[in-house]
Amino acid sequence: MTPPVSESSASSSVRHAPPSSSTHGAASGPHHWLQVLAVWAAASAVSLLILRLGAQDTPATPWAGAAPSWEEHLRFWDSGWYNRIVEEGYPERLPVGGDGRVAQNTWAFMPLLSAAASLLGWTGWSFYVRAALVSVLASAAAAVVMDRWLSPVAGRRASLWAVALVWSSPCAAVLQVPYAESLGLVLVGLTLWLASRGRSLTAIPLALAACFARPIGVPLGAALGLWWAWEVACTRGWVPPTWFARLVPGHAPQAPGARLRLLVLALLTCSAALSWPVIAWLVTGRQDAYTATETSWRGADLAPVVQWAIRLGDWVGPHLGPALLAVVLVAVGLLLSAPSLRALGPAVWFWCLGYLLYLLVFFDPTTSVLRLLLPLAPAGWALAVAAGTTRRRLALLAAGIAGQLLWVSWVWDLGSVSVHWVP
Repeated sequence: MTPPVSESSASSSVRHAPPSSSTHGAASGPHHWLQVLAVWAAASAVSLLILRLGAQDTPATPWAGAAPSWEEHLRFWDSGWYNRIVEEGYPERLPVGGDGRVAQNTWAFMPLLSAAASLLGWTGWSFYVRAALVSVLASAAAAVVMDRWLSPVAGRRASLWAVALVWSSPCAAVLQVPYAESLGLVLVGLTLWLASRGRSLTAIPLALAACFARPIGVPLGAALGLWWAWEVACTRGWVPPTWFARLVPGHAPQAPGARLRLLVLALLTCSAALSWPVIAWLVTGRQDAYTATETSWRGADLAPVVQWAIRLGDWVGPHLGPALLAVVLVAVGLLLSAPSLRALGPAVWFWCLGYLLYLLVFFDPTTSVLRLLLPLAPAGWALAVAAGTTRRRLALLAAGIAGQLLWVSWVWDLGSVSVHWVP
């Protein structure tokens, strides 16, 4: 984008693989979560250092002068749209360009980050500092939530490595600027963690909040619905009972009551996901207000699936585009079939399935694709487990940090580098 029944008893029905060593099992006691926060803080500090060093090489941009300060650097790209929500709200009349198409406007951005930052108005800090603080706190909470959810299966040591890998990934810097990725990550993590423990009713307000943090309600509702449908199919014998164990080894279907609660959660999440387009319609009087706004960044109407074929052709040429699309589909298949991912349980697997399907159907694969892969953070735990050795994990960590250097300098810091490729 460019500038301007008691649920507590239900958890016993979810059976996991027994721990294989002392490093597996629940992350209990204060020491482990302090370790998680220490790893998160170290990774976030590296990201901050990369941002500040990169800022020194950044020329004048539409958001700030050359070599922007920390606060000025927070204003880049979509950060300003969240500020405009606070200052201007959402338009009752959609702006229209000279070509008759809806122009870019705040309806493309969910309100939760702006609302949370507004609650800190008593500090006297600028919106960008307050929104960045919300993002940082949500980022730390997401690391703790993901660890509490996945370390009983992945193991504590692997979980610490997963935190390091995810928070050192190429776009990790966006988790500490005024973007809603951190909020979305912690809310999705909490929703799926509670649902995996059979506490789907408790997860309802979190899932609803996630729908108003980022446009992730559709894939979240789809993931929960597919999970429920799969469990029903397995328990009723519509598919061979052994298929469940093959898909998510070490896990068993939830009890009937928990499945019913899961269905309620899925339906309410889907309803909340559709509520934002309905709100935009009611306010503006235009039925396609939300989708027309979203597609204003791509300059074309919403065309499910087709955009991948078109955009990948733009990247590598029309003849190589289908080959690149085939590579993307193979990569998706390899991720979803990875034993380490399936072993994390149905909540993780169906979330990854739902989100990847969502991207493949609706997303326009621009340079934002790396940032939009951040909700797949649970796959970082599968990667840490699959890597196995410290040397491999260190290699992955180094690759992630190298990716950050490139992403910050090439993408976030607009115009700071000019690369002329030579074979």
